[in-house]
Amino acid sequence: MAMYVCFESGYVGRTLRKAKKNDLVIFDSDGIDKSIITDAKKRHVHLYDYLNVGSIEPSRKYYDEFKDLRIAKYSGWNEFWIDVTDIRWQNKLIELAKEKKEKGAIGLYMDNGDILWQCIEGFKENKTKMLKPIPDPEKVFFALKYVVEKITTEVGLIVMPNGADVFVRQLFHRGWGYYIKTVIQEGVLYSNFKKQNKYETAYLVEYLNWCLDNGLYVRGIEYVKSASGIKEVKRFYSDHGYKGLYISKHKTLKGD
Repeated sequence: MAMYVCFESGYVGRTLRKAKKNDLVIFDSDGIDKSIITDAKKRHVHLYDYLNVGSIEPSRKYYDEFKDLRIAKYSGWNEFWIDVTDIRWQNKLIELAKEKKEKGAIGLYMDNGDILWQCIEGFKENKTKMLKPIPDPEKVFFALKYVVEKITTEVGLIVMPNGADVFVRQLFHRGWGYYIKTVIQEGVLYSNFKKQNKYETAYLVEYLNWCLDNGLYVRGIEYVKSASGIKEVKRFYSDHGYKGLYISKHKTLKGD
C-alpha cells in the first residue's frame, strides 16, 4: 500500500487519480471537485482529509468569522494560532469534519494540535506579538479532547494527529487514549532536506516508540532528496516498525 500526502490544491487531482486500490491519500479537499474525490473512493482509495485544529489560514472562507480568536502569528507560515477553547471554533471543527466525511474521507490528518504545547510553553518560540492572552493549557487540552471525541464517536472518522505529542500523551495518561488509533510525524530524520538535529531525532523516536508500545499505527513524512538519504529513511522506518512513510522532494507536499 502506497501513501501520498498532498496539500497543494493544484496537485490533489493528479494525486487522487494515480492512487490505486488500498493506497492512502492524505489531502486537503478544500476547493477540490467532489467528483474526483468520489472516483477515488469508488476505486477503494483510503482518504484522509486535512483538518487544521490549532490555527487558521486567511485563505479559508470562514477566516473572517473567527479572526477574533487569533492568538498570534504562526512563525514561518501564513496562518495564526487560534484559541481552541472557544466553543464556536470547536463546533466549526466538528462541522468541517462532517463535511469531509460526506465528501468521502475515512479519517482526518489533524494538524497543529501542538497548540497545547504552545500554550504550556507560553509561545516562547513565537516571533510576533500576541494578539490576545494565552488560553489556560488545561482548557486547551479539554477543548481538543472534546473535538477528537465528537469526531470519532459521533462523526465516525479516524483522527490522526500530526505531531502533537504532548496532547497525545496526555490523552493516554488521562485514560482517553482509545480515541486515537494512529499518529503521523514530520521530520524524524530529515527536515527541510537537511539531517534533523540528533537531539530532536532522539526525542521523536522516543515518542514514536512510545506510540507503538501503546498500540498506535505510526506514519511519517520525511523531506529528503538524495538517494542515500532516501535509502537511509526507508531502512530506518522498516527497522523501527513505522508502517507508513511519505518522502517529499519538495518543501510543500505535492503528492508525487
